[in-house]
Amino acid sequence: MTCHFVKWTGTEALPDLQRLPDALIAAAQELPAWRRERYLKSRALLAEMMFYFFGYPVLPAITLSPDEWPHFIDPYLPDFSLAYAGNTLAILLSEEGKVGIDIEIVHLRPAHVASIHTQTKTPAETAWINAQSDPLEAATQLCTLRQAITKISDPELSHGDNLRLHPASGRLRSTYFPSLEAISDIDGYLAWACARTPTINHLMTWRYQGNGVMHKTGEIIQQQRQSRSYIKLTSHVTEKVPSA
Repeated sequence: MTCHFVKWTGTEALPDLQRLPDALIAAAQELPAWRRERYLKSRALLAEMMFYFFGYPVLPAITLSPDEWPHFIDPYLPDFSLAYAGNTLAILLSEEGKVGIDIEIVHLRPAHVASIHTQTKTPAETAWINAQSDPLEAATQLCTLRQAITKISDPELSHGDNLRLHPASGRLRSTYFPSLEAISDIDGYLAWACARTPTINHLMTWRYQGNGVMHKTGEIIQQQRQSRSYIKLTSHVTEKVPSA
């Protein structure tokens, strides 16, 4: 099944709010100004995606998971994930399975560097990072991969021994997701990662052009050999979830 990946930056056309429910717009007025703008932009772009790909004229009702990740109330609707970095918004949408997305600005600031280096790393991850020409860029990519996977599950289930990344071999091990795939790349100043269970299959990239128009920019799977920074990790061990 195809996943749809859309990025939007503050310099591009703002998605119209016409597809947002009045109640959602009203609720946004209670948020601080900076958060309200980001909240409305993300929901407006998601609404445009739901209309363009699935024909929904108005954005379906959204709620938050216990971990504060937004998702549609109707479990039969597509799964989606949101991410922000600077003035860039990214959305991953899939009709089947569960998805997670993360974006990070590479080489941003000392505080960002400290955050990257506090991420949980296995010996395999550390060795791979140190072997790269730009270790900070490599560490940032692994950070986005881990964060994208975290958005699919409980954060506690995506760290330590529950999640191990093996970028040198293109593998990952997830105790709670025996079938899982994640990919990452560097796009200019931005590192991004998309994760999906059971697998990604096809990841179509789009750019919102305004006035309800989506422009397809490519298919990541087909472009993997054109980027030196491309990483694809696939789970390879089936482990059962411990009984309660």
